[in-house]
Parts: sequence; structure tokens; C-alpha cells
Amino acid sequence: KQHPAVDVRDGTKPPPQIQVHALDTPGVEDTKGEDDEHIQNIIDAVINLGSLSALVMVTKCGCPITPAWKEQILRYWRQFPMMQAQWIFVHTAADPYAKNNPQRRKTSSFEAACANRVEVVTEAMQDLSKDKSFTAAHVFVECDVEDEEVLEAVLAKKQNNFFALIANFVAVRIDSLPFQKGPRLLEIDAGLLASLEAIIQASTETLVEVKSSLGRLLELKNKHAAETEHNRQKLLAVEMELRQIDHDGEVQNVQYFDETWGLFSYPKADIRLTSRHVIYTISVIDTTGYDNQYLQVESETATPMDEGTQLIEMTLVTPHLFTSMSGKVVVASKSRDVYAERVHILKDQHRELAHTLEEELAAQKLEEDLLGIRQEEEQHTMRRHKIAGEMRDFIKTPWTCDVYRAMRPFYDQVKACKSLDEISNQDLLRKFQRVWLDNVPDATDLEAKDVVDVI
Repeated sequence: KQHPAVDVRDGTKPPPQIQVHALDTPGVEDTKGEDDEHIQNIIDAVINLGSLSALVMVTKCGCPITPAWKEQILRYWRQFPMMQAQWIFVHTAADPYAKNNPQRRKTSSFEAACANRVEVVTEAMQDLSKDKSFTAAHVFVECDVEDEEVLEAVLAKKQNNFFALIANFVAVRIDSLPFQKGPRLLEIDAGLLASLEAIIQASTETLVEVKSSLGRLLELKNKHAAETEHNRQKLLAVEMELRQIDHDGEVQNVQYFDETWGLFSYPKADIRLTSRHVIYTISVIDTTGYDNQYLQVESETATPMDEGTQLIEMTLVTPHLFTSMSGKVVVASKSRDVYAERVHILKDQHRELAHTLEEELAAQKLEEDLLGIRQEEEQHTMRRHKIAGEMRDFIKTPWTCDVYRAMRPFYDQVKACKSLDEISNQDLLRKFQRVWLDNVPDATDLEAKDVVDVI
């Protein structure tokens, strides 16, 4: 159940209780090869919920950052792009007393070990996300408390910290998500596409050789497709970039703080953040999880920068004895404001590209209509070419979960084989086309639905 973020400067108190709906998801790299089914089920569950507040990645302290770990993280990173600012890493087996690592007591500390782990994970995330400013919340827990009162208190504090973080994230509405195919499905698709491209090329070459009117038309269509492909891809890239930045969602700069209390001093934190735009909001979020609100803003200044942004400097303090402080400061601006200049350029490019593409298609259609096709045999070959092209485009187009669910019987059949070498190209295409025609509403409505049309 979502609660509004609590900004300590408003003087409001956090809710005494929160209700958390958690989806416990399996990892990818499944030993049974069911990654795609797991992702499908996860997407269905998320859409059914309607919104998400956070993505929580659980990782064990000391486990190395392997290529397999990065692959798992990257798949969730790409599957949920709208959640990339709301990740939490929970590090288990934190071992505050260093029971399993006595050497650490002599050479380091629990705090230093936590800081090192945060640095390692952050560097890995910045590398795979290609975002050098990536940051996330980190919570370290140790459940093996063995009736140790101090360890139980530490665990309770971290649990409060964890739920306070979740409660202060803003829920992201999710109505639909694309289905990201895994390595096994992409391998099968590659085999299908290779066969379909060969069919398209062979049907074109055959008709060109006999100098038929259909051959000339197909050659012309292929030429036109190549001519417009560049502008189509540019237009698609512009539309995708506009969807990513032309909205009122927040672009945030975040700084987390976590300071322990001292015997003779109150905990303090110095914050230094730069806004992404001249128009911005600042939120100071307390994530300690205490019943009472102690965190205060001792001082705050905003200095204009040359590029039109603001440098915000703050000093936070908890003027209460034996009380730690932890939380985050968020400086947020609307994405549409931050990228206003880029949005203007992209919209101009979109208008120009759409107009150019429209003119190209009109001219090409006129040229193609002049040829005309009459012979039945040539029409049959044309159907082969058309249906193969539609199947190829269908495979290349991003899928929803509903589309994958409709096509899953085909993939289940193929994945039952140890390798693609056990299936001939003809059988692979027949199996695919049969499921495609029977289950996908957008499949071709050509009269001839015999699978030999594409063999």
C-alpha cells in the first residue's frame, strides 16, 4: 500500500504502519531453461498489480560479481526501464561481528566492509547500465543473530530502514510491458529468420531469372524496402528517444546518508547536489524508521551554476542523544524540462522524417502499381514471398506477454529438442507458421494458408 514520501522539512511524520505487497521472483539463468516462462509470469503479475514501488535485488555479501550475475541483473534492468531509479540492494550474511571472518576484526571494520561492497556493486551497475551516475540504496542484514541482543537490534534497525526506503519511493504505474526474449528464444528466432531470409531471396532470384513481371516487382519491392529502411530506423529511434524523455516523470539526483550517533555529539551529514534544471524540487527523506521525527535541516543554500542549474548544499542534523540518522536527499526535475532542448530538436526531426518517408512510400507505390501482376503461378510465388516477409517482420517486432503466450506452444516443441540441429529448416518453419496462423490475431489472412507456401 503506497504512502506519500515524507519530507522532513514539511514537519509531517511517517505513517505508523505500511502494507507491503512483495513479488518473490525466481532468478534467471534457470537450470531447467524456464527463464522466459519466469519473465512472462513476472510481467503478468506486475501488470495485475498495476504499479511497482521498488525493485529489490538480494545478494550475499562476499559473492563475486560474475558475468552470470551481471546477465541476470541486466535482464531485469532492461525489462523494467521505468524502475531504474528505484532499486534497492539487500546484502545478506553481513556478519557484523565478523564471526566468519576473524581477520576482519584486526584489519578492517563492519562499516568499511559494507562500504567496499557498495562500491563493488555500484561499479558493476554503472558498467552494465552505461550510466556513470547510477546510485541505489543498500541495506545489509544478518539473520543469524543466535539470541544476541545487540545483533537483534541491528537487524531490527536494518529492517526498519528497508521498509522506510520502500514506503518513501513513489509508485510507478505499469499498464503494459514488452516481453524481453531470453538467449534460448533468440537462438530459435535466429534459425527461423535465416530460413525466411533465404526463402525471400530465393523467390526473388528465381523470378528475376525468368524475367517475369513478378520478378521485376519483387526486385523493385526489395529495392524500395532498402531505400526506406534507413529513414524508418531513424524515425523509430527518434520516437523511442522521445518516449524516454518527453514526459513529466522525474529525473533525480540523489545522495544517501547514514551516520551513527556519538557519545559527545549529534550525527550530522553534509549534502552537496546539483539540480538537473533551474526548476526543481528538493525532498529530504528520513529512512531511520523511528516512531518520532528527529531529522532536521540545519542549513541550506542554493548557488546558481553557469549551465543554469543550481548547486544545493545542505547540512542535516539529528539533535537527539543516542539516535542515528539515515535517509536521502532527492533533487528532482521533470524530464520534459531537463531535456527540453533535445525534445524540441527530436520533434523537428520527427516531422521531417515522417514527411520524407510518406513521400518515398507514395512514389514507390505508384511505381509498383504500374507493373501489375496477372499470372496465377506468379501470384503463388508472390504469396510465398509475402507470407515469409510477414513472418520475418512478426519475429523482429517487440512482443507483449500475450503474443509470447500465444506462440509458446511452438517454442515448447522446439526447446524439447536438445539442439536446433535435430530439426530441419522445413519442420521448424512449418511448426512456427502453424502456431502463428492459429493463435495470433494479426497473422496474415491470405487465402492460401498451406505451410508449403513458405517452404
